[in-house]
Amino acid sequence: MFRNTIFTVILLPLIISCTEKQRSADRVVIASVAGERLTLQQAFDDIPPDILKEDSIHTIYAYANQWIQSRVAIDHAQQIGIQNTPDFMKKMDRYRNQLLETLLVEYIIAQNEAELEVSREEAQNYYQTNRDQFLLDEKYIRFRHLATNTRTAAENANREIMAGQDWEEIVERYSVDPELQLRHSTQFWPISIAASDLPPVNQQLRIMGITERSPIIFFRGQYHWVQVMDERREGEYPDLEWLIPQIERWLKLEKSRRLTNAYLRNLYLQAESNNEIDLINVSDLESLIYQ
Repeated sequence: MFRNTIFTVILLPLIISCTEKQRSADRVVIASVAGERLTLQQAFDDIPPDILKEDSIHTIYAYANQWIQSRVAIDHAQQIGIQNTPDFMKKMDRYRNQLLETLLVEYIIAQNEAELEVSREEAQNYYQTNRDQFLLDEKYIRFRHLATNTRTAAENANREIMAGQDWEEIVERYSVDPELQLRHSTQFWPISIAASDLPPVNQQLRIMGITERSPIIFFRGQYHWVQVMDERREGEYPDLEWLIPQIERWLKLEKSRRLTNAYLRNLYLQAESNNEIDLINVSDLESLIYQ
């Protein structure tokens, strides 16, 4: 079986346009096992974009190799008949039932999407009614974080910030991940989780004041500096503008939960009225258990 394993990785020229890549990716086979094929497009679909962006060639190669190992194991399992065992069939029934329940909930939500929309006015009214629930229980900050691959790049960016150059341009020029760091710089973060994946950076943020910039910090092979732009103290009310989207998401989830619970409850009542349900009473169940 292993001798029949064919593994080929084809790297498309980097100069090919994105549209042409998408057309080609459906046709390009990057790996195969016993006649089953993995295309480049399947790899693109399965690999998260953030991971793919870091090192696409290495990531795709590793994914293809992992796919081969998985297919070899699956083929062997089928050859020895695991799919025909009682344990397999019992678990498949359980997975099938769980999937049916999950997809039913998704179906209910999709069929009632209009009812689940939350207006800005609804979110504002909820905030006004429940304002005290939103008192901050710790300090929140909005900050700029720049990560670069070289100290020179970090120093140049720092000088340009001091000279009043545009933050977005600086990030685009020097950052290892411009899109992410620009997005993060527009949000407020609890001080406990602000840059929590970079402990030395988080420690600096805890002691910095507004507009203050940190020294350049070397951590995990990259150079970092941060600048605090705004803060909200513990016990203060957060800005309504950055609360509204969160309230809208929460209210939509609540509407979804109530809708699906009502739908499922109605199904239960219909089955009960049609005499489709039979449930042992508590006393009989107690007797059976303690016999």
